[in-house]
Amino acid sequence: MKYRLIAVDIDGTLLNPMRELEEETILAAREAMERGAYFVLSSGRMPPALLPIAEQLQVNAPAVCYNGGAVVDLLSGKTLYSTPVPLELAREIALECERMGLYLHAFVHGRYIAPRYCELTREYERLCGVDAIVTGAPISESLDEAPMKLLVLDTPDGAAKALPLLKQKFGEQANLMHSQKHMIECVGRQTSKAGALEFLRKKLAVAPEETCAFGDGMNDLDMLDWAGRAFVMGNAPEGVKAHSPHFQIVPSNADKGVARTLRRMLGES
Repeated sequence: MKYRLIAVDIDGTLLNPMRELEEETILAAREAMERGAYFVLSSGRMPPALLPIAEQLQVNAPAVCYNGGAVVDLLSGKTLYSTPVPLELAREIALECERMGLYLHAFVHGRYIAPRYCELTREYERLCGVDAIVTGAPISESLDEAPMKLLVLDTPDGAAKALPLLKQKFGEQANLMHSQKHMIECVGRQTSKAGALEFLRKKLAVAPEETCAFGDGMNDLDMLDWAGRAFVMGNAPEGVKAHSPHFQIVPSNADKGVARTLRRMLGES
């Protein structure tokens, strides 16, 4: 197969709108791996939330987690690369979010902590399949190690208003972006999916032109720019689709876009 490293975002890309992994997608991914490709899950999710998907696919490569904050061998649990948010900076960002009345989680100790349990917590647990650790105290006071990321959860309108304010204050020290319309991801300034994938590309001895990536969100743009060939899902926002003339628009995640594109690529090789 021409492409030896296939990086794939999860939510809105690999999974269908019901957050399911379809059989056709599983079979296409496995065939790509049988033909010599490394299949790399690349997500904002933490390792425990990626493990069930990795097991279904029988992936043959480490995963990019936390929007590039870590590269993890999901089967062994070993972290190969990490760029956490510095502890004092994370506390400052958390405190500012709390002052703004924003609800957030922090990803520490391989899990995530929540200040209290509410509907936003419940919805995130449904999304990722991992229960929150509720501290009963503000995140700014609960952090005891540098987190892999901070995650603000709000309404789409609330998140849209909060992001530019947080960028204005912390944009030179951290990377802040939407992963979904109602979520703001905050990771270290040096953290990106592209950086983590470049580390993994070199480790796996794959040439730059042998890489490709699938994504749908603003947090996928650096990964898509990095890839030798970039596929943007039909369900992606227009701003993502129009970001680069080199992006190729493929069917949506509701229309098995990853599976259909992989099948076409397998036919090309």
